[in-house]
Amino acid sequence: ITRDTSERKKHEIEMMEARERAEAASRTKSRFLANMSHELRTPLNAIIGFSEMLKLEMFGKLGHARYVEYAQLINESGGLLLDLISDILDMSKIEAGKYELHREPINVSEAIGSALKLMYGRAEESGLALTTAICTGAASTVIFADERALKQILLNLLSNAVKFTQPGGRIIVGADATGSGIRFRVTDPGRGIPKEQIPRLAQPFEQVSTAAELAKQGTGLGLALVRSLAELHGGSIRIESEVGRGTTVTVDIPTNETPALFQAVK
Repeated sequence: ITRDTSERKKHEIEMMEARERAEAASRTKSRFLANMSHELRTPLNAIIGFSEMLKLEMFGKLGHARYVEYAQLINESGGLLLDLISDILDMSKIEAGKYELHREPINVSEAIGSALKLMYGRAEESGLALTTAICTGAASTVIFADERALKQILLNLLSNAVKFTQPGGRIIVGADATGSGIRFRVTDPGRGIPKEQIPRLAQPFEQVSTAAELAKQGTGLGLALVRSLAELHGGSIRIESEVGRGTTVTVDIPTNETPALFQAVK
């Protein structure tokens, strides 16, 4: 009996040490990603800024129209890369427990309108329509949230919907009042997601695995970041999808009237 107890105690110590090593490695990885992302932002901002000047021909004509087109492609690609770096940096901060929310009163309709303005151009280029369906109870509601985080949530949901919807499709962005807050929802008529894959999608770096979607895959951070930001606000995410019929993602955000401290979800 004494021997069994000693072996069990030894096993527990080994498990604890292994867990501590894994947590330390995770923190090191998060710090590395955060530092790397920060270092990449500075030159990328210069690329975006100067390509914007070239695109607008601020200091005179570039000559051939193709040069303007190339400048626009550089600018758009730089913007996409900056968004990706921002997502990686924010996810790293959340995993390290260092993401701080700066809460302020935010009007639900204005938040949705702001996100839509940023996505209209991309949706139009993809041949898609964006519409809203905000219930009366939610339209004038004010939630106490982090404005940047809420914008990231909405933009990531919209970006996913645009990415996986065929030309001619209509994406609906809505909001409903719940007993404790606001439920944001984005519905798309895309290909849909197999039921068994849905639980994986809100995990970092997870992606759908169907061959038809491989060309459109990103890093798999989008919905994972949405989940983490929602949970930092005390909220949650839900994904409903049917293959061939589309997907609806809902995010619940409480209407907190006073600031509250939430731990980063790891």
